[in-house]
Amino acid sequence: MAKPHVTRTLGPIHFEDLDPHRFEDLVRQLAYDFRAWKSIESTGRGGADDGFDVRAFEEARAASPGVEDETDPEDAAHPMEGNLWMIQCKREKAVGPKKVATIVADAVKPEAPPYGYILAAPMHFSKLAHDRFREELRSRGVMEFYLWGAGELEDMLFQPKNDNILFAFFGISLVTKRRSRTSAVRSTVLAKNKLMRVLGDRPSGSVLLRDLNDEHYPSDDEYPDFDKNPRWKELSVHALHALGLIVVVSRHYAYLDRQGKTWDCTKAVDGDRLMIGGGNDEDKQAKARRLAVQGFWELLPRANRAVLVRHGLIRFDKIEYIDDKGDEGFKMPHIYVTYDAKRGPFVGFHEYLEINEHSSASMAGLTRTSVFPDHFPMPSFGTIYRDPPLVIDPALRSWLQHGSREATLYGVGPQYDHLNPTDVVLVDGQGARSDEKLFLKVTHVKVIKGGTLLKMSEENPPLQREVERQVGRSLKPSDKVRVIEVSSISEWQIDQNRPVA
Repeated sequence: MAKPHVTRTLGPIHFEDLDPHRFEDLVRQLAYDFRAWKSIESTGRGGADDGFDVRAFEEARAASPGVEDETDPEDAAHPMEGNLWMIQCKREKAVGPKKVATIVADAVKPEAPPYGYILAAPMHFSKLAHDRFREELRSRGVMEFYLWGAGELEDMLFQPKNDNILFAFFGISLVTKRRSRTSAVRSTVLAKNKLMRVLGDRPSGSVLLRDLNDEHYPSDDEYPDFDKNPRWKELSVHALHALGLIVVVSRHYAYLDRQGKTWDCTKAVDGDRLMIGGGNDEDKQAKARRLAVQGFWELLPRANRAVLVRHGLIRFDKIEYIDDKGDEGFKMPHIYVTYDAKRGPFVGFHEYLEINEHSSASMAGLTRTSVFPDHFPMPSFGTIYRDPPLVIDPALRSWLQHGSREATLYGVGPQYDHLNPTDVVLVDGQGARSDEKLFLKVTHVKVIKGGTLLKMSEENPPLQREVERQVGRSLKPSDKVRVIEVSSISEWQIDQNRPVA
């Protein structure tokens, strides 16, 4: 079900919160800009007002220049005279057609009508009330007349020129809200531009996210729950998004079976957190745990290895301040954000399975299975074979010696049948350009029928050529091919019993 779209609007103005005199004051303030007045008088507060709550005189129109005035000077209009307007205010909840007629009849005398008449009331007049209002005033000789109901009053109050009146009477300022929005946009753009300057066109490196309300940095021991709810945390930058900064929240070792549409992961360690130093017991335990999890993950079939990546978005408009210099403890940009109780500095998250640096997989449609144990044994070496050294295809050996860390060996018959996961074998160096010894650690072993490999080669032709080059002949459907996945390791790892670097 789609989420409802929530919009923000201003509710009806509560005219009923004003007492009758304040309502008169409101109407008078709105009337000031209605005409060019010579004078406007508040007569309703003093009593004996002859029906006038507000009395106003328009400025008298001057005679047109160039027209000879034959009027006697004594009969000329006085400068303070002008069209008389009567403004009445009724703070009532309901005024129907009959009540309108009664109000007009009591206020406007046919023998001495005002030039203009305004009736203001904080309610919505019906069409019949409007018609009766017009009929009564025309019959009494009033030249201009207006009925100001709640809708008309709100329309006038919401005009920018009347924003000061809206604020004075109801504490609402639409202009202030627009200014606040402008300030918010300006702050957002400044945060974006500063991050672009600090992080560059291709953002990388790390930032320290800090809670704006924290007062104890860098003393994390002030917070008993700091491990669970850190008030500051170093995270790797992933990218700049149109809405904000995307950082890597976590990277956990994972398993993915794309054919079976299953996955699993372990959150025993965060693969994105580097173990630096390692001087105290806690650091040593954390490093040992990471090596144990990594050692287990490296023994998974290469096609099933993945990393569960979680990204977090920090919106530009949520960033309060950016310290681009950092400090001695964290020499990186510090970004101050007001933390949410559940999400911390983030407004949202995105998770996916990273297969390698060039490809990834969505979590949609996958079912979680159980692959990773609760406890991970420390990695160890199996049998170490030095003599005789293993003879492999020269092209494959050269590839390993020139930077590639992983490879796959293919053998038929007894070839490689002595090798098992965690075993280490020395590779024959005859003809190699370097004197450095090459050791291979077996990470996974499986047996596949030749027919299966040939079928796989239909979509991946280089696979068949690679297998046949290694076995030294054409591949037969009846062959049982031993597939050995290996990774290169250094001799010092063997000497120091470090199966996982």
